Amino acid sequence: MASISAGACSKTRTSTPSPTAPTPTCTYALSSTSLSVAGTGGTASLSVTAGTGCAWTASSSAAFVTITSGTSQSGNDSVNVTVSENTGDARSATLTVAGQSVAVSQAAGDPLYGNWAGTIVKGPGCPATLPASVTWTGTIRRTGGASSEFVITIASVGVFNQVIPLFVNGNSLQFFVPIDTLYTFNATLANDRRSLTGTFSGGTCSGTWTGARQ
Repeated sequence: MASISAGACSKTRTSTPSPTAPTPTCTYALSSTSLSVAGTGGTASLSVTAGTGCAWTASSSAAFVTITSGTSQSGNDSVNVTVSENTGDARSATLTVAGQSVAVSQAAGDPLYGNWAGTIVKGPGCPATLPASVTWTGTIRRTGGASSEFVITIASVGVFNQVIPLFVNGNSLQFFVPIDTLYTFNATLANDRRSLTGTFSGGTCSGTWTGARQ
C-alpha cells in the first residue's frame, strides 16, 4: 500500500490597499477679465471661483498695480489691487490670476500733478539782493480729496523742498512762499495743463514766472 504524506500548507494573506481619493479636477472662473481705473488711481477687485483644495496665485506685470490681498489662495476668494495715481498718458498692465489674464487699464491722469520746472523774473521794486532771474523746480501732488500741495525749490534764494499748500481752481493756481517777505504767486495753466504763466508780488516787489511739466 502506498503511503501518502501530506505536508503542511501555508497561505500568505495579502492586504488590500485602501482606494486612493481621485485628484480633484480644478477649474477656475473669474468674475471679470478686465479692470478700468480712473487717472486719479484707486482700488479694484475681482473674485475667483474654484473647487475646494484648488490652489491658485495672482501676480501683476506693473509696479503701479499692487496686489494688496489674494496673491496665493485656495478655493473661492478674491483679489484686491491698488492702482497709483497716473501723472502721464493712459497706461495698461496685466494681472495673471489662476492662470488667466486680466487686463488693467488706467485713464490719463491730470497733467498738473507731477514734476515741474521754470523761471522766475523779478520786476520793478524788488530788492537788489534778489537775482534778476532764477530757476525753480518742484512737484505738485495731491494730498487727499481736492487738496494739493507744492514742493518747491528755488535754490538761488535759499528755498529748498519747501512744502506749501497749493490752491487750484480750474486752470488757476495760487500759493504763498516766504523769501525775504511773503510772496503771492498766481498762474494760469495752458489748456493742456502742462505749462503755466503767471505773476508774483510781495512787499514792493513784483514780477513774472513760468513753468512746464517735466
